[in-house]
Amino acid sequence: MIMVRKMAKILVMVLSGKSNIQAEMVAFNFSVNAVKNAHAEIEILFLGQGVQVANKKQANSQQFKDQIENAIKAGIPVKACSVSLKNEGLSESDIFSDVSLVLGGVETNQKIEEGYTVLTF
Repeated sequence: MIMVRKMAKILVMVLSGKSNIQAEMVAFNFSVNAVKNAHAEIEILFLGQGVQVANKKQANSQQFKDQIENAIKAGIPVKACSVSLKNEGLSESDIFSDVSLVLGGVETNQKIEEGYTVLTF
């Protein structure tokens, strides 16, 4: 009998704002390591205050830019909710160009329908 190992599919939702950098770093490290070590299929979605991570004009922007680039190099799509962006007073020109804009609720629903497990940070 041949055993086929299923690859985990995980939507990592970053909900914490810039006030909780530790949670955001854990989300990035978890995501990259899950891809590299467990061959998981990961997507990162910034939602609510989490969209602050994608703000290229904040004090910690280089640190977050590096983490976003590392995730993308690992093959992880990085997306932000356009509604949350607006609610946080940000526009598309305020975020890193590597971050795709989506409707957070629609994206979450789609990923759940595709069999993704949702983890929040």
